[in-house]
Amino acid sequence: MKHVAAALLAATSLLAVGSASALEIKSSDVHAMGYPTTDAIAAMGECLSEKTDGDMTINIFHSMQLGGEKEALEQVQLGALEMTRVSVGVVGPIVDDFNAFNLPYVFRSIEHSHHVVDGPIGQDLLARLESGGLIGLGFMDAGARSFYNKERPIEKPEDLQGLKVRVMQNPIFIDMMSAMGGNGIPIAFNELYTALQTGVVDGAENNPPSYLTQNHYEQAGYYSLTEHLIVPEIFVFSKKVWDGLDESQQTAIRECSKVATEKERELWQKMEQEAMAKLEEMGVKINEVDKAPFIEITAPVREKFGEKYAEILGKIEAVE
Repeated sequence: MKHVAAALLAATSLLAVGSASALEIKSSDVHAMGYPTTDAIAAMGECLSEKTDGDMTINIFHSMQLGGEKEALEQVQLGALEMTRVSVGVVGPIVDDFNAFNLPYVFRSIEHSHHVVDGPIGQDLLARLESGGLIGLGFMDAGARSFYNKERPIEKPEDLQGLKVRVMQNPIFIDMMSAMGGNGIPIAFNELYTALQTGVVDGAENNPPSYLTQNHYEQAGYYSLTEHLIVPEIFVFSKKVWDGLDESQQTAIRECSKVATEKERELWQKMEQEAMAKLEEMGVKINEVDKAPFIEITAPVREKFGEKYAEILGKIEAVE
């Protein structure tokens, strides 16, 4: 089934690029419409349609229609799909320095992360994705990630002892969980609900909107605000498709990408506030956390990777 879908996408991509005057951009996202990332890409599509008199449009394949983030990213690299939105955690294997963003407590706040990704650091990393067959278009917010599980509140690192916690498919997150005393299990996002339901994992970690909209609170009703990760998200375009576009098309995509970034951040802030209120209403047990012990216990993770990413971490720390 996946191979058939990929073949169909490849065929339609070639047809679309064959005409310089018309292009339907297919974009994948694991989230449903109504989520900040999907609605931001929809706004980008409206911008493109307006700029090109309808010659460029975006067709959003939402709700994991084309698989999880890893699968969609691979399709974009192959040119079978024009665009996707993924977590930075997934692109670490392509541009290693992105892994610096994946270290626990590397950003002091959401505002600090904005200053980093909007400045020279973030723009340099986006440009380096080209070597992996991707054109980096921009960053999106994903808030701060916190732990949720079905057993107990996480008030101190020791509370993670013995818990199997789903993490993104990146070795850094497994190391982070080990440092905190938990057992990090790398599972694709689209498989997580079933993993919680069947007991393959006891919990996971994510931002409030994802926790709510994916109904994970139904299986794991304790949400602890550790805010241990602030991992940006990015949206990327296929270099194979990009190289077949003319300069005016590329310029329009770049300009409308800025619209998507601004729209997503605006929608994200609003949705995060609404999600927290809704979770409380649904009976989720939410608890504040003293972050100091978590920052201290994850220091070995930052130290382990500190030498490898010393240059970029120094630059991040210097950003005000």
